[in-house]
Amino acid sequence: MVDRDDTPDLPAERLEEVEEFARGLVHGGFTSLEDAVDDVGDYFEEDDGVTGAVARSVVERVWRERVEEQAGWPATTDVDRLLAAFDALEGDGIVARADFTCCQTCGHAEIGDEVDPAAGDARGYVFFHRQDTEAAVADGGVYLAFGSFGEVADHAAADEAVAREVVTALTSTGLPVEWNGSVRTRIKVGPMAWRKRLPVG
Repeated sequence: MVDRDDTPDLPAERLEEVEEFARGLVHGGFTSLEDAVDDVGDYFEEDDGVTGAVARSVVERVWRERVEEQAGWPATTDVDRLLAAFDALEGDGIVARADFTCCQTCGHAEIGDEVDPAAGDARGYVFFHRQDTEAAVADGGVYLAFGSFGEVADHAAADEAVAREVVTALTSTGLPVEWNGSVRTRIKVGPMAWRKRLPVG
């Protein structure tokens, strides 16, 4: 909990909202401290006294608390396993992105820009977006969108093949995975403990 001495003029109800929003950003693990301060300030726009100084005070305290929590984490967390699976997929022709864009619609629209022409042809992609990260922090599971690239005779079959590769990569790390085999359904990873180490620098 944020010390009231740091934010003496902020109503208790608003302080709780600011702290909750900051915790979602920080615990997601993909946002730097400075970006989190900016995001909190932008979100509340100094409403009810949430000044830049208040945003910084709240974010820095939540950040310190998370650093302390990390000291007790295992060497390899569930999120480490998830990102390791993404790295393996990336090396095998599947573009894999974490915390990518704001939403699923934007993710599908922009993922093609992530293809590296120098790395050879990418067969497909998988990603989760910022809203998915926020949900994972709260609920302990993350949903993955996927699809195929290129001109193919049967897009559904190509999408399904990509999904099966993704599921195989994830299960090989020991993560629990749920998928019903439909290209209309995203892949669920979880339940899992969302422990993503904070960015350094």
